Amino acid sequence: MILALEKFPILRAAARSPSRFDSAVEQVLAGIEAGSIRNVDYQDVKYEVGQAAADAWNNHVASPFFHGGGWEKLPLDVNELYDSITILSLHDLISTAKKVARSKAPGPVIEAMRAVCAEALPLAEAVASLKDKVVKGRAPSAGPSKPVNPNKVVKTCPVCLRAIAVVGGTMAHHGYTRPEMGWQTASCQGIRFKPLEVSSEGLEWLIAALRERLGARKQAYDKRATHPEYLMSRRGRNGAAVKVMRDDPLWPQLFARHVAELRSEIAAIEHDLPRLDKMLADWKPEVQ
Repeated sequence: MILALEKFPILRAAARSPSRFDSAVEQVLAGIEAGSIRNVDYQDVKYEVGQAAADAWNNHVASPFFHGGGWEKLPLDVNELYDSITILSLHDLISTAKKVARSKAPGPVIEAMRAVCAEALPLAEAVASLKDKVVKGRAPSAGPSKPVNPNKVVKTCPVCLRAIAVVGGTMAHHGYTRPEMGWQTASCQGIRFKPLEVSSEGLEWLIAALRERLGARKQAYDKRATHPEYLMSRRGRNGAAVKVMRDDPLWPQLFARHVAELRSEIAAIEHDLPRLDKMLADWKPEVQ
């Protein structure tokens, strides 16, 4: 399998840290060659390349063609295709590539979609192939130890499930992107809790928060015939936000997108909860 870095110009340009993206790609290739990958490395790979894929879709497709009033100017079939797609992780590129390949719509928008998919699909499939090759725990150290900060402790954030430094018994301040759901904040709620190795409190909060959000999203979907009364869109030269009411000619397209987003988030949460429930059921404090 060829995963040379020069084959990912769009993803690499979108990566928030090109060096971490390069390292993630190298870890994927090493995992395939070795037939195994450490879980901590696998989680890092999914996060780094998944974030790059989401940002690449936004930078190459969403922002130039659909944002700032562009969406309203595009053909209905292109908008319907776009509304059916949610790129929140690398895994989403697999289903997205199939949808884009089936589209017969012409034009630069579709070509941009195809460019992202053509580049990201091999990487998405490579990462997916490693799912059943994950080995728990960190690899034993080899060779002389690298100098480390003796006061630094790194453990698992119970909310975003990434390796984060611990400060004063709780997680150090860090940003947050909910895998496969697109919740993005400047500060992860995990900073309120002790590491997952020490306490399950943060994981319990996450599960409760997801269940509450799932209920709200399902309620919104069930009431879609009458709610919301309006949706926001951007119009005019400056892309000013305006209310689009149900009797507006633009409503059908905006509403279709709104419903597609509800369905996508409901499916993502329902997919995530069983895994988190099992994680909580199997949770035990780390042996000191």
